[in-house]
Amino acid sequence: MSIKKVSSKMAKINSSYSKQRKEYLYNHNICHAKINKCSLHATEVHHKKGRGKYHLDTSTWLPVCRNCHTWIEANPQEAYELGFSITRH
Repeated sequence: MSIKKVSSKMAKINSSYSKQRKEYLYNHNICHAKINKCSLHATEVHHKKGRGKYHLDTSTWLPVCRNCHTWIEANPQEAYELGFSITRH
């Protein structure tokens, strides 16, 4: 018997996320970070409070382009100072 890579609960969350993400990026198609060689076109969602319990909470999402998202993830302190990330506490 093999172990599932994704639990049934997480598969359901991922399905909801996929639908919400598509609609969110359709309605928020401009990058809100505008840093680091920004392409201006939002193609990704940055989870400002991380995924976990905030995974589906659109109030913690930030529409970003790939370049800005890479910078945010690589520079957590600066991202926090610029408001692109929020403390999880």
